[in-house]
Amino acid sequence: MSAFAKRSFDAVVYAASRPSYPPALFKLVLAYLDQGQPTATLPRTLLDLGCGPGLSTFDWLEHDRFQQIVGIDPSSNMVSAANDILRERRAAGRISPKVDLRFQVARADRLQGVVEEQAVDLVVAGQAAHWFDADATYAELARVLKPGGAFAFWGYGEFYFPTRPELSALIPPYSAETLGSYWEQPGRSIVEALLTPFPFPSSSAGFDPDSYTRSFFLREPSSSQEPLPFSIEGLPRDATAGEFAVRERKTATDPARVLLSRSGSLLTRQWTMNQLIGYLRTWSARHAYQEQNPAAPDVIDAFVEQLREAGLRLDERKGETIEVAWDVGLIMGRKK
Repeated sequence: MSAFAKRSFDAVVYAASRPSYPPALFKLVLAYLDQGQPTATLPRTLLDLGCGPGLSTFDWLEHDRFQQIVGIDPSSNMVSAANDILRERRAAGRISPKVDLRFQVARADRLQGVVEEQAVDLVVAGQAAHWFDADATYAELARVLKPGGAFAFWGYGEFYFPTRPELSALIPPYSAETLGSYWEQPGRSIVEALLTPFPFPSSSAGFDPDSYTRSFFLREPSSSQEPLPFSIEGLPRDATAGEFAVRERKTATDPARVLLSRSGSLLTRQWTMNQLIGYLRTWSARHAYQEQNPAAPDVIDAFVEQLREAGLRLDERKGETIEVAWDVGLIMGRKK
């Protein structure tokens, strides 16, 4: 995460170029929250950890469920960008005066002065949990969540082109080899595995182990025999879709149940070439590469040229686009 905190990192470009999340994801999280809080007290509060420039924080306003929304991020660059967007939207009348929305610099594992004890209904983190100190973060969540309150962390893996598998084949060598040593670890490995290595709270942390859920929204397999890209106790490697109970949680990363969809990703976009390039420029590894190799050509340009040589031809003037998608992993749990 250190790349995002540097002054040279452009949080405004990040906000404009990263994919936003689909309404279906928010509805899934809210349905889970409601199972544990059928009669929650007001005001209802949402806390967004590692909020960046507010990509998903602002989207929660669309659901009109929370009277207080707090976004935190350890990067002052990101929080400054989020506050700029907040001021613009307030000036345009796009933020309801009934909602207390604010952003501040803070860490997920240090919430003193951010929210009160037992005051939060839902804690979320989009494409951020892989940077967290899990045990320290859960200790803070146990302190600030209301009884029955929930956490929901999601992340997406490497992008791909659903309609152009020959182009998708070029992405792993570029990401893992050209940029491999520039990714921060273990965060990159955790998010690439769709948060499967990220643990749930220990049973003594004040959370309900029976509530622990992992959900996956994956690309369609190339054949019926293609195994899952990860292994979870109790989940058949040839599983295609459905809900699976984990009879015995053997490790801290095991959920009580798994929800699996392999009918196509939940997160997709139609992008022009310039939009695709903008996304590639937000990668922390690209930023680290250019900082450590200031005299080298832009590493993105070489990869884009590879895509073009392989047949990716998009006319920007005509608005031609290509479908881009990401596999998504979501983990959720509930306080007792």
